[in-house]
Amino acid sequence: MQRIFYLLVILSLFGLMISCSGTEKMSQQQNDTQKEVSQYPGWYPQQEFVSNDTELLAYATAIDTDSLASVDKAKSWAVKQLETSVSAKLEEIRSDVVSKQGSESGLDEPQFLMALRKAPRAIEPLVETGKTEVQSVEGFESVRGFAEVSVPKDQLIERIGKRLGAHEKAWNMMRDSDAFNNF
Repeated sequence: MQRIFYLLVILSLFGLMISCSGTEKMSQQQNDTQKEVSQYPGWYPQQEFVSNDTELLAYATAIDTDSLASVDKAKSWAVKQLETSVSAKLEEIRSDVVSKQGSESGLDEPQFLMALRKAPRAIEPLVETGKTEVQSVEGFESVRGFAEVSVPKDQLIERIGKRLGAHEKAWNMMRDSDAFNNF
């Protein structure tokens, strides 16, 4: 009985030593990843979505074994980021107008909400690829692609307006609001 107890203690200690060495290895991998992440290009901002007076920009990165594929994936991710950010901005504006104007604004109607949710689809034809870059990932047989995509604000607003043509009153109320100045 005592032998079994000692055997269990020894096995427990052995298991503890193995798990600690695995944690050390994991910590080293995390430190390596943090070093690798700090090597982003100088033009790549900390935010994935940027809005200025004339355009909306999105940034993304992706890893692949092929440099062209990594940039293509990064572009795709950036476009998705742009769509998600525009959708969130439109919802933020809509909510602000509804809180000030009430439900008579028409911005709470289900048909308008459905159309507004689809409005970011207007982005795809306007997307322009900006800067791209590829960097090798140390310690791995892969490369990291970086991409910047943008859309002109005025053209996007016009396209969204066309997509919401059946809800012109509600769209105009959103577009003419103070909250829309932050779009």
